[in-house]
Amino acid sequence: MADIKLKLKKKLDFPLEADSITPDNFAGKTVAEIKKLPLYYATKKVTIGDFFDVSGKSTKVADTKIIIDGDISNVKRIGEKMTGGEIEINSAVGMHIGNNMSGGKIVVHGNADDWAGAMLQGGELEINGDAGHYVGSAYRGYWQGMKNGIIKVKGKVGVESMLWAKSSKPANKWPTLYCGSAESFLGIHNHGGTIVVEGNVDRCAGADQAWGNIVIKGKVSRILPSYKKVGEVKEVQLPNGEVIKGKFIEYSGDHTIKKETNGRLYIAA
Repeated sequence: MADIKLKLKKKLDFPLEADSITPDNFAGKTVAEIKKLPLYYATKKVTIGDFFDVSGKSTKVADTKIIIDGDISNVKRIGEKMTGGEIEINSAVGMHIGNNMSGGKIVVHGNADDWAGAMLQGGELEINGDAGHYVGSAYRGYWQGMKNGIIKVKGKVGVESMLWAKSSKPANKWPTLYCGSAESFLGIHNHGGTIVVEGNVDRCAGADQAWGNIVIKGKVSRILPSYKKVGEVKEVQLPNGEVIKGKFIEYSGDHTIKKETNGRLYIAA
């Protein structure tokens, strides 16, 4: 795999819009050509070379890996709509990391701001810290959010994560979120998404869920009254074939949506 290394030159006083930083845009280009790719800083159109030192080489998309150093916590939209290759970020990162990506892998060695992996179509996003609100969610005005792929967050995710997720059994697409813990309204409007939480979750997980699976290995501060207890199980079979062992209380819901729903909420017994 060919590595392209970016190193931030200076501290950012304003957010830097960086949707051009993807393996798709870098593939087959020279360092000089990559430096000329556009970015937006405040009200100005700038270039990658204005803000980053660039080194290395690229080949085809699948074999291109972008490694980014420096504090890019104020850099937005890295990996937007990428279809392959890899991005590795050695710091915290700004909003919209990996939004609408359909392939490849992004690894963040730090925290991520809001809308990480929004409307993910495929690929894998791994965040080794906390993530902000709306992880893997649909943007405002859209009825379908994450449709495929995997998001892994080692720490906590913010409110309304996995909003409007939708699976497709015929297409074998199973959008999945793994996280350490979560704030309120996790999996709201779920239509087939799978969520696995290692720790605790705030109130109203699975609100308005029509179908899908939410597995919580810790506690939930408040279970919605529209969920009905089904019984106790010793393992949970996920749509992607994974089996999670342990004692869980199984609930069906959200019954405000349908009298007979395929939505399931599993909470550690």
